[in-house]
Amino acid sequence: MRKMMTAGLAALMLAGAGAGAASAQTVVVHERWGHWDPTWGADPGPPPHRYWRHWRGHEANWYGHVHNCMVKFQRYDPRRDMYYEGHRWVPCRDVD
Repeated sequence: MRKMMTAGLAALMLAGAGAGAASAQTVVVHERWGHWDPTWGADPGPPPHRYWRHWRGHEANWYGHVHNCMVKFQRYDPRRDMYYEGHRWVPCRDVD
């Protein structure tokens, strides 16, 4: 009986710890870059390396910036943080 209780208690602890760690990690990822709604499309990921200095200190605004650029410019590319206009790529900085 004692072995059964110990095994049951261990199983409950493992099940509880796994669910808590997975949900906590998801929240941390969303808080770092802001809130990304899955209805907007695929998650764009972090800001491009070349613009990292621009986003340092207010990283939580990145997802909102990407969404605004996607809405305003049809040919926006979040990997570059630029949109295509005519025959050139233009930085998307005027939407913030």
